[in-house]
Amino acid sequence: MNLKILLAFILLPTIVLSQGTSRGVASLKLPTTPFIGATGESFIADPTALQSILINPANITSRESYGVMFSHTEWIQDIRTEFLSIAAPFRYGSLALSIANTSVDGLELRTIPGPPIGIFNTQSTSFQLTYGIKVTETISLGIAPKYLYEKIFVDEATGWGIDIGTLYTSSIEGLTLGFALTNLGSLSAFRNERTDLPSQLRLGGTYSFSLDVVSFRTAMAFSSELGISVHHISIGTEATYNDAVTVRFGYETGYEYRAFSAGVGLRYSIVMIDYAYIPSSSQMGTAHIISIGFIL
Repeated sequence: MNLKILLAFILLPTIVLSQGTSRGVASLKLPTTPFIGATGESFIADPTALQSILINPANITSRESYGVMFSHTEWIQDIRTEFLSIAAPFRYGSLALSIANTSVDGLELRTIPGPPIGIFNTQSTSFQLTYGIKVTETISLGIAPKYLYEKIFVDEATGWGIDIGTLYTSSIEGLTLGFALTNLGSLSAFRNERTDLPSQLRLGGTYSFSLDVVSFRTAMAFSSELGISVHHISIGTEATYNDAVTVRFGYETGYEYRAFSAGVGLRYSIVMIDYAYIPSSSQMGTAHIISIGFIL
């Protein structure tokens, strides 16, 4: 593949990256699936996986079967997220349609100190179409445009975003490298202020190997929140016994209230059930993510 074309694909969205004065749709920064949550967002390179396309759209590239996954997240402070994704391979790559909705109910409305004068809710919804294609034996590309809607009390905003990513299968057996730019774009104005998305640059690698009936995968990643100079380093690992039982652990730096995470996964025939546990410090609470998926 021509190197100039590859570089243009990677860098073009940065040219149109918005330069607004605030950053919205914070729900886009939350881990939405048990796999992402349990491994600390470290698997930037995770070929064929439906659970990790939100951190790199190229991760769907090598998928060979139909898949459906639904996850539910109970975050801290009564934040809830529902996520549905459907994936399908076809002759010219792989496609996935994903819908995510994050809500916070029962927020108290005050105009002056004292008793609340009412209750209101917030909602953030995204619709994402992910496409991935293998362009050479070693290089894969992915792109994921998304439509966004956010409502806080009576104020509403809509917008568009895009994720792009690449995978590189190295000459070292078991090693895959990944690069992604996620959440490039902006929302329309909330009242008088336009809002940028929480854009991130991500890069990392995954190493896989097996010992008898147990397979292991370990990943390390670096991510940077564009525009605010916040950086994260994450490490994740998973071990799977006989393709049926998986345990996962993750560690992520750069967050004030969370670092460690863990999870388990069970698979029987075409059904997969996954769970992630993400504790927070300073009595902020604990996040739980559970999903059910089907490989068809």
